[in-house]
Amino acid sequence: MEPAELLRALRELVDVLDEAALRLVAARLRLARLLGRAKALLEAPVVDGEGEERRRRRLESLAVAAGLSAGLASELYGVVSRWSRCEQLHCPVRVRVAIYGYGSLGRMLATVLRRAGCWVAVTGRDPERAAEVASAVGARALEEGEAIEWADMLVYAVPSDAVPALLESHWRALRESMLVADTASVKTPAARAYARLAARGPAPDYAGLHPLFAPHECSAGETVVVTPVRLGEEWRERLIALLERGLGYRLVFMDPDEHDRVMAVNQVLHHMALDAYEAAARRLATRLGIDVERAWDEAATRSLRSTLELLERLRGIRPVVDEIRSLNPYSREAAEALLEAARRVAEVVRRRGEGQDGPRARRSVEEG
Repeated sequence: MEPAELLRALRELVDVLDEAALRLVAARLRLARLLGRAKALLEAPVVDGEGEERRRRRLESLAVAAGLSAGLASELYGVVSRWSRCEQLHCPVRVRVAIYGYGSLGRMLATVLRRAGCWVAVTGRDPERAAEVASAVGARALEEGEAIEWADMLVYAVPSDAVPALLESHWRALRESMLVADTASVKTPAARAYARLAARGPAPDYAGLHPLFAPHECSAGETVVVTPVRLGEEWRERLIALLERGLGYRLVFMDPDEHDRVMAVNQVLHHMALDAYEAAARRLATRLGIDVERAWDEAATRSLRSTLELLERLRGIRPVVDEIRSLNPYSREAAEALLEAARRVAEVVRRRGEGQDGPRARRSVEEG
């Protein structure tokens, strides 16, 4: 057989094996749906961390025995198990959930809840946009007033600065038996607005929800921070059952102020550092006569490629990044910490340039 014919035959065989592997994955996901139904009947959670880890280690051992990389087996299993979780969603509590908002996060929440079999309505100030999202995800579209009257749980999936005004405008229609929630990235403004309104008399339960991930198709296993403002035991249990057991999210509880302090470190500072790197890299490249785009494209290290991917992701959610930075009450402290760290690094470099001992100089700067 000629080399060209052999290559063609081998490629055809690869295609056959790829198709067979894809069919096996499809069968695996169909089985996952059945597992999800069984878990719903048993009131078991979607995510079984111990079981997944056990299966991962078993596959790694089998891979090594077959002469394959344990890392490859782990990576493949991670992808399949993640998508398997998303086939197992179920609605363990019978609640009517109204999503107020039709942006990417509101659409994702409505999609996930409908996939789990929950009762979902989409609402907002623009009935046409609400109807468009509702039709796309298989939910119902309701006017604002109708949605509040219909819902057991109302979720404001809107920018952080819009939540207080919505609470104010809807307050008289909210029932004491309801749970009201928001998906804002900054929690203290809504918590203060709620406290002011609740002081007038009977009030619904209220909790902030902060998904720590950008909206995507399969989010089971991701983390959601819950910031209870007023959360009675009944709604607390129902919320945990819905989000953790039924939708597969990992829940972390914080009070609103603690949330904003943590996010000043984990989001505000992180975003600032990435923006600062890009600005500094472009300025340095200009000084050194380097085409920075070409340098990034042709000679980026693996870690830098990860940084550049993060920068690209930030550009895609720039309004959210700017909102977090402007509304988080600890943004100034984050900026000051970043500036101080940059000054200390610059001082280490200056001292080294003057011939002082590098490590000793670093220690003295860090201690000072």
